[in-house]
Amino acid sequence: MRTLLSDPRYRAFWIGQATSVIGNGITLVALAALVIPHRGGQAFGLALAAESLTMGVLLLGAGVLVDRYSRTAVMAIADVARGIGVVGILLFAASGPLAGLLVACAFVGAGIALHQPAHRAAIPQLVRPDQLQAANALDSATMQLGLGAGTALGGVLVSVWGPRHAVLVDLATFAVSLLTLLWLRLPPVGERPEGTGLRHALHEAHEGIREVRRRPWVAVVMLQGTVQVFCLFAPAFALIPVVALARYGNGAYGWYTTCGFVGTAIGAALVARTRPQRPGWSAMNAVAPCALLPLLLVVDLPLWAFCLINAVAWAGIGWFAVLWFGALQTEFPAQVQGRVFSLESLATFGLQPLGLAIAPVVAAAVGLTTVAVVASLVMIVTTYAVFLVPGVARFRSPDLVPAQP
Repeated sequence: MRTLLSDPRYRAFWIGQATSVIGNGITLVALAALVIPHRGGQAFGLALAAESLTMGVLLLGAGVLVDRYSRTAVMAIADVARGIGVVGILLFAASGPLAGLLVACAFVGAGIALHQPAHRAAIPQLVRPDQLQAANALDSATMQLGLGAGTALGGVLVSVWGPRHAVLVDLATFAVSLLTLLWLRLPPVGERPEGTGLRHALHEAHEGIREVRRRPWVAVVMLQGTVQVFCLFAPAFALIPVVALARYGNGAYGWYTTCGFVGTAIGAALVARTRPQRPGWSAMNAVAPCALLPLLLVVDLPLWAFCLINAVAWAGIGWFAVLWFGALQTEFPAQVQGRVFSLESLATFGLQPLGLAIAPVVAAAVGLTTVAVVASLVMIVTTYAVFLVPGVARFRSPDLVPAQP
């Protein structure tokens, strides 16, 4: 990682993105402090839904743009869109028409849709292939620690200066990110396809889908993410805060969340020191402890054990993410990686809003114990059922695996 950061181009990219993710954490806290006291929890939920919905709708189109144009240019446009959204939040969070706030959050969602695939696809352009795993590990650890630091800083800024000043700090972080991206100016990865308009964009999006379908091991791991987020992670996100508050008091969920951020960063850092022969097995074994997370809803543990289990589970997710993203960056040509990472994000998080919405209703109808047991079983089964598809064990297509004697 020291070698990575000694490269001035990668160092500029890392500094800009680390600064930006800290700003994201600040606004995450400040948005709630701005909206809820003046408009109530329902408006806050609508604001988050507007952001999430816009991101989901635009992800596939964003992938097309990422593969057509310079990835740093697309990230710069994303920063501008998010900056416009943050300004709109300042204007409409506490007063004015609710539609203004929703449009502002939609701009933020559009920026996220552009930024996510461009960010992942830009990394292979900045580092050598033998540095890719270390770069992904550093990136994942930085994103998690940066978000954790941002939420902590956001709490301090909201308490000391107020939420509006906290949001202004986030705007400054976008400026830092934008300057580094304009300085880097990565070239497009290939020749720009002829033609413009919706028809050509849909054709290019279909090409990305076809590339994934040609690799069944990739498609099944994406499907695994869809099922696990809907059946396990979304219910955990929705229900564990309620349980933590009732069982341990006000500060418990803050400790729990912080342990998750730290665990992810540790897992990403540790995997950078390994070169597993079967990265698919390594990745799935790492995420298997996540099956314990739903059980926290019904097993009354001491707070330290409650937080430790979350740290271990998210360390596995950090480990998995480094190996998974590295496999996608290696498996797919650079010319389609933007669309592939768009599909990956859409597959993983597309059903998360629905899962968050229905989890409390289902828990009220069937009980927390049933939700916890079913979620744990789904996690275990889906984690290992994917090995029925050739290629998952090594995270690469079977025809690229050397024949065994």
